[in-house]
Formats: sequence, structure tokens, C-alpha cells
Amino acid sequence: MVKSYRVQLSCPHMDHAEWVVMENLYLSLEGILNTQWEFDCPVHGTQHEKPLQAEEKKEAPLEGTKCSFEGCANRTVGALEGHPFCGDHFILTCHTQLDTYYARFKERRWRGVSLEAVSRFIQECMREADRIGLDKVERARLLNVILSAADLGRHLRRSPRKALVIPVRLLSEKPEELWQEDTETVVVSRCGALVRSEHSAEVDQKLRVFKKDERQQARARVAWCPRERETNPVLALEFVDSDNFWGLDWSAIERELASQGDQPRSPN
Repeated sequence: MVKSYRVQLSCPHMDHAEWVVMENLYLSLEGILNTQWEFDCPVHGTQHEKPLQAEEKKEAPLEGTKCSFEGCANRTVGALEGHPFCGDHFILTCHTQLDTYYARFKERRWRGVSLEAVSRFIQECMREADRIGLDKVERARLLNVILSAADLGRHLRRSPRKALVIPVRLLSEKPEELWQEDTETVVVSRCGALVRSEHSAEVDQKLRVFKKDERQQARARVAWCPRERETNPVLALEFVDSDNFWGLDWSAIERELASQGDQPRSPN
């Protein structure tokens, strides 16, 4: 049975601990606690540790609960990351967090921030904002939240792309279908790559990508795979824990593309 969990992960140096939500897993609570998970410590970088504690995430009914914003006793209409909010504070919380992510994106300050967590927050904002039924004024404000979240999501995915062949090794993390493959990239971007692959894969399947000439790796998800695998054996990968895995000067690449008549793909 598929379950979701709230898991607390801590850096072994005890400088950083965080709660993360892991969704759609075929693991028991015991399995979660006995598995090493990858996460980012803002001080010491990528870590692999077993959780300090974990609990199954259950969808709590919102009806009759109070807003979790301090001092607010208004009726709850929506939730973010497990915290119930009234309409006003749901919108305020969404905008505040989205503005913070926007600022980090524009200043390229992503170290210590999980892009996977940002993506989950954006999806939750959009899902909850679309679900909530309010009056016309509040719905207009919610529409602004949806548009802001969608816009930030597009920015996170956008990046200049460069045709470049880099030898890599792919390793499947799917328990029932483990495989590895030595292959190469076709196109790379700040957020991922298009790679050649003869293996079948599903959208959202998790893989590890290794640079063959360096001891460097990153986790990635399959963002797209063509239906005609026999004639087009490629996979589009999106990194979930790395901002510049390829170590390229993307500002220089943007200038190069602009000089060739191509517009830079990152926001101003």
C-alpha cells in the first residue's frame, strides 16, 4: 500500500535538522527508519542519514480546526505542509514563501535549499488554492497565488541548454527494477539533461547520475521519455538535489546564446 511520511533528518555534525514529507512510498514505517535518505545540510552539503524519527502522514480533516497562525481563531479552509490556515493566512503564507523563493532564484542563492522541496511547495500551493472555494474577492487573491506559483515553477525549470556530450553512468533506484547503464548526454542544462538510454523508464522514476570522469553524483527524476523508445532512445532528466551538477558557467552560455540570436532562458 502506498503511504506518505513525515521524516526528520539531521546532519551528523548536528548543525542542521529538518522535517521533510516523503510521499507515495511502498515502505513500512520500519523500512523508512532503517533506510538512509539523501538531504542537503546548508553547512556540510549533501548527507546520507537514517531518520531521527518518522511518522505516517495522514490527511487531517480541516473542518472544525483553527488556523495555525499565532493569535488567529478563524475557520480553516486550506493547509500547507500539514499546517491548517484560514483564507487570509493561507494566501499570506503562500505569497511570503513564494517571494522568498523568488529572491533566492534571482540571486542564485540555492545552496541549502532543496529544489525538490520547492517544487513540492509550489505544487501544494497550486493544488490547495485551486481547491478552496471562497467569495469573489478572495478567489481573485487565490488566483494570484496560483499564477505566482506557476510562474516560479516555470522559472525553476527554465535554463539555457547546451548541446554537449558528457560520459555518465545512470543507476536506477527503483527497487523492483535495478539497473545501471554507461551512456552520455546529448543536451545539458543547469537543471538536468537529455541522455541516451536503452532502458525503459517511467516519468518521475528516480535515478542517480554519475560523472564517469569524476567522483560526483546527483539524484534525478525522469521528466520525460518518448513513446517511440525504439527509434528515440533518450530520457529527459531533472535534478532534484543539484543546482549546477555540470559545473558550467551558465552566465557565459547565456551570453553566447544571446549573441547568436537566442534569448537567455533565466529571468532577469
